[in-house]
Amino acid sequence: MSTPPPPPASGTAGATLAGSLPGGATGAAGAPHVHAALPPHAGQAPPPPPPKPNVFVRTWAHRGKITFGLFLAYSSANFFYNWRLQKIRDTIPPNTVLHWRITDGSIVETDTDKGYYQKAIRAASGDSPAPVSTLIDIVTAIKHAKDDPRIVGIMANFSSANKTQQGKGLGLAQIQELRSAIQEFKEAKAKALGGEDKVSLIAYTDSFDNQTQYYLASVFDKVYMQPSGSIPLVGLSSTVPFFKTLLGRFGIQVRAEARKEYKSMVSPFTETELPPPQKQNLFDLLKGLNAQILADIAKSRARALGSDPVEKLNHLIQIGPFIGSEAKDEGLVDGLVYKRDCGKMIEKQGAFGLAHYMRVKSKEHTNKLAKTGEPSLVVGIVYLIGGIKRGGGDFGANTIVKGIREAANDPTVDAVVLRIDSGGGDVVASDTIGDAIRWCQDEKKKPVIVSFGNTSASGGYFVSTHAKAIMAQPTTVTGSIGVASLRPYFTPEFFKLIGVSVEQFFTGSSDTSFLNDLEGAALTRYKRQIDATYSDFVKRVADGRKLTIEQVENVAGGRVMNGKEALKAGLVDKLGGLSQAIRLAGDYGLEAHKTAGRLPSNMQVENIVVKVFPKPKPWVQQIVESMTGDEAVDMYAKEKIRAMMMRVWSGDMGGLLQEMGLSEEVFGGSGMGQQSLEIEDLRVV
Repeated sequence: MSTPPPPPASGTAGATLAGSLPGGATGAAGAPHVHAALPPHAGQAPPPPPPKPNVFVRTWAHRGKITFGLFLAYSSANFFYNWRLQKIRDTIPPNTVLHWRITDGSIVETDTDKGYYQKAIRAASGDSPAPVSTLIDIVTAIKHAKDDPRIVGIMANFSSANKTQQGKGLGLAQIQELRSAIQEFKEAKAKALGGEDKVSLIAYTDSFDNQTQYYLASVFDKVYMQPSGSIPLVGLSSTVPFFKTLLGRFGIQVRAEARKEYKSMVSPFTETELPPPQKQNLFDLLKGLNAQILADIAKSRARALGSDPVEKLNHLIQIGPFIGSEAKDEGLVDGLVYKRDCGKMIEKQGAFGLAHYMRVKSKEHTNKLAKTGEPSLVVGIVYLIGGIKRGGGDFGANTIVKGIREAANDPTVDAVVLRIDSGGGDVVASDTIGDAIRWCQDEKKKPVIVSFGNTSASGGYFVSTHAKAIMAQPTTVTGSIGVASLRPYFTPEFFKLIGVSVEQFFTGSSDTSFLNDLEGAALTRYKRQIDATYSDFVKRVADGRKLTIEQVENVAGGRVMNGKEALKAGLVDKLGGLSQAIRLAGDYGLEAHKTAGRLPSNMQVENIVVKVFPKPKPWVQQIVESMTGDEAVDMYAKEKIRAMMMRVWSGDMGGLLQEMGLSEEVFGGSGMGQQSLEIEDLRVV
């Protein structure tokens, strides 16, 4: 007799186990076999806990958080390290000598090379151009250093071995401004440090490439050169080629009109040598500039040159150039050494790059003004460099007018400085710029000060006549109040020579055709137009400079002169450079505010902030101009980029391809995509 099975324990699944089948087989009813979870019997040990994952497993599970944390920690540490390193680099120690590297092209009036695309291409090709600084930035830095007790000297390196790219050298007026700033630095430091012997002003070069470099270096207390170097101190010269005979051989004649006898622009095409008045004027100009250069060098190197330094220099330029040993014997340099020897002279003092100092001092000055709340005047600068021409470009008339208008309309600007370094150019373009100056002063009540650079003659003077004041350096070439016109005439012999025959058809005047010479009434009209333009020029000068017609005629006629002579003639108001012009503009701006009752009459403002106009173009536009080299694409590029961005924003890729000038068929079909040429302006001449 079998014993019945015990009842199920409390808490079980409530099912009777029919028996255990090996391999998990089902019972007779086909139901799966279920193992019930039974609690441990009383006194039985609990099962061991599952093993914990090791450190590697736990780390791997949290790898994302750990990586992010390490990244933050590294970035923070790296940022702090670099910040601290920059703070150390920007700290100017006591008894510091500024190191100044000077090469042709390292100092410019204004940096026009803002094409990021071109700079990137040059960098990719391995060309690392020398740092470029503007003249006003360099002068400002030297003036700051003059009053900085941490700075005790300047060491300038003119070595040609430093050059990484060839650029335009400095002109005489620019060098005079730099020499004046260094001379002020020398005098101020000698007074502050207790003697000139406490000031470290050293100029060094392996060899002077030209005498203008030596002209700048001579203002330093000590001038050193490599033993194998030389100094081309030979005075000033000018070479004028004449093309009349050559043009005649090709059957080309030139009809030229000049007002008046000193206007020499046309002579190379109409004469075989300069007429006596022009020859004398050119010689007087060179003689005056040469005398100014020698006087400056003699003043700076009086101790080394002897009792009569000017006379000695006049003798030396007759027998130059000089090799190293000769230059030392004549007192032109103080020693023949190498760069490492110059370094030993100041090894006990701190060293700081002038370009680095410019950035640090500018930041310090800005922070100081922000803390003290001292008032500042704002002067806008507009640059006119090179030939005066119509249209756009870096220094076209449209660009100059735009800059003047932007400065005039800027409510923060108190006065404007127009910096000119130009030998003249187009009459219409000059008139356009001159009108913008009058508008700025008459309508916007903002004074315009004109600062002449190396040259400001003819059209350069034409635009300046009605400025509030004109400043020039003693070596500035200016004047040339005159008019000249060249009109070539291609004779039948010219066309026979090149094997071409021509026919002309006119419905009106033929005076503009270079295939016809002017004769009779046509020639009379041509001369009358030149006379009218000259008379207008003279009248503008008389009105703007408050002179009589007779006074202007005495210095006009195309005569050129240096800045000192222009001051005596009443054509300029003061002698000085760009920094002095900015200061003068600030004073005039302050006076205008006082006159208008906006500021108290006894208020003085020493701080001046400079803004350059026109404002820089957007970087996208600069890249486009760098790639094309033509500013005529400006408006087209702006509109095209705007349209392309709208296509991208809307997701219209087909439209984007069309905006880029690409047809969809080029990518997806067999068509070749058509191109069209649009002519915006058709001129008939």
